[in-house]
This record gives sequence, C-alpha cells and structure tokens, in this order.
Amino acid sequence: MRYLFAGLLIGAIAGFLLLRGIAASEITPEFYNPLNSDSIAESRDNSISNTFLVPVIDRLMLVDRAGNCVKTVDYDGNLIEFSGNGNYYIKYGKVGTKIELFGIDGERYWQKDSREKPFISYSGKIVFLLNGDHSSIRIFDTNGNTVGAEQIIGRLCTSIEFSDKNDFGVCGFIDGYYHFVDQQGVIINSGRVPVKNSVKGAKISSNGKFGFIHYGSAAKDWIRIINIKKNKSYDSSLDNVHVTRSAMHISDDGDAAFLDNDKILLFDKSCDLKFKLNVPKKKAGFSTLSFEDGIYVLGYTKSTGESQLVVFKSNGDIFYEKDFSNESFLSGTISDSLIFLRGSDNLIAYKIYK
Repeated sequence: MRYLFAGLLIGAIAGFLLLRGIAASEITPEFYNPLNSDSIAESRDNSISNTFLVPVIDRLMLVDRAGNCVKTVDYDGNLIEFSGNGNYYIKYGKVGTKIELFGIDGERYWQKDSREKPFISYSGKIVFLLNGDHSSIRIFDTNGNTVGAEQIIGRLCTSIEFSDKNDFGVCGFIDGYYHFVDQQGVIINSGRVPVKNSVKGAKISSNGKFGFIHYGSAAKDWIRIINIKKNKSYDSSLDNVHVTRSAMHISDDGDAAFLDNDKILLFDKSCDLKFKLNVPKKKAGFSTLSFEDGIYVLGYTKSTGESQLVVFKSNGDIFYEKDFSNESFLSGTISDSLIFLRGSDNLIAYKIYK
C-alpha cells in the first residue's frame, strides 16, 4: 500500500507538472465534448463574437468558448465557406452553377452564376473566386463588386490564404509566382521563387506587412520571408521535401514558424533560424498552426496515426504537449488565451493563465 500511494502521488505530481507552463504560466482543461449533435448544447447567448467554426458532416456550427453551439448553418446539399469572424458565409454547389454570399442572420448579399471555387477573408471584405482550371482568380467585395486588381491570372494556383485577423490575401502558383493583396483587393507585392520551383504554401501576416512562402520541387524545399512594403525577401533551405502542405505562420513582426516533418522551425524576419524543436514525425496531410501573444498552437497527425498537440512559446520553450490517440486529425486555434481544438471525434479546450 505504501508503494501504491507513492506511485499515485508521483503520478499526480507528474500530471500537475505536465499542465504547468513556463515562467509562472499554466494551462488547464476547460472542456472535452464528444462531437455529435446530442452532446453539444445550445448556447443561451446568441452573440457570435469570439466563436469558433466547427464543420461536421451535414452542417457548420459556431461554438462559443464554453463549447456550446451558438448557431448552425445547414449545408442543404451545398458546400460552405465561412469568414474567419463568423459574420459571413458563402454557399456553392459541388456541381452547381450558383455562388451566394450570406450574412450570419441569413440575409443574402449577392448571387452569381458561376462554377468557381470561393474563398472569403476574415471579415468578409474580400472574396476570391478561383476558376475550374485554377488559372484565374477574380476579386470581389462584400457587395459583389469587382475590386482592386479585379483578376489575377497564373498557371495552376496551388495556394490561397487570408490573414488570420484581417483581410489581406495571398495566392501562389505552380510556376513559382505569388501575389499579395490588401483589404481592397489591390496587389501590394508580387514575386517569383527560383525557376523550376513551385509555391507549395503561402501566408500573410495580419497587419499585411510580411509574407511567408513555402516553395520547392520534388528534390528540395525552401521557405521565403518577404518584407512586403520594402519588397525585400530572404530565403532558407529546409531539411525535408513536402509533397503536401505543412503548417506555417507569419507574425506581425515577421517571425515565421514552420512544421518541417519532425521539427518545428522558427525564423526571424531575415529568415535566420532562431530555434529548432524536435517533435514526433508528422503524417503527410492536414496540420494547423495558430499564434497569439507569443504562444503558438500546433495540431497535426503523427506518422503513427495519432494526433499531436504542441503548444510552444516564441522563445522556443515547449509550453504543453499531448498525444490524442483517439483523434485521427486535430486542428487548433488560440483566441484570448483559450486553445480550441477540433478533433475527428471531440471538441477540446484549454485555458492559459499568465
């Protein structure tokens, strides 16, 4: 019994230390909810501010910080793209010919006869429509008017992304060209990676000052950080070649984080390596990287099939890490010190106390 008690005590201490952060910070579980309609309660607060987007099989849910459903939007046989803040969504058909932009209250802003694939920015100010052969992107505003550059043409678009907390956008192409646009759809920077390389991934900071490009070939990969206003770029090589997109992020001060298969890399704005963190090797495919106030949240599927969460600081310290053996994938975001995770079967949240 004495040894049993000692073992329980050590386990309890280890569990506490696992939840402890660095520099007098700590992280605690908030909720762990099965991902089905019966287990997710409806919220009494109908406000959509500070909610999280949760797509499921037949609908998309807006979930509040307590894990309750604020609002649902049924697919009705369509596909849906939501703005990051949840205020707007676009319905379009898998094989249909209509694209419709709605406000969260159901008001329809515009409808277009088109087979293009829509992408919508964080606040819904900018909408990209990508044509079927991925060679043209049309640019619209909330009212359905073409704005800014109006159209970007290239050879096989490989990446379209909007900034996390604003309406800047970036697109990249298989021939190595990339373009950054502002909140009015105006091209504010363009470039090309070295010939015989393709853009594999792209990001733009929320303030629109820095761009981040992952590029390469079947033999070698690189990353590039761009100071958009100064039109200066800096490159660094990667150890691994990526056949699918990998999690990446660029902050407002130009720091860039990248998941390079079995390690996390953080670069400064001149693309010099600041630190490298070894992590379990990822499986090719889905991964996410979110950032807030010096803390990164990484979610991905390991090569062994389980999902992995890694929370780390911008100074290279691991804040928290956990293996989710029952989740086949894991996406993560951080907002106002709440880490919100959407797994294959559950919704999970942790609160960070500083």
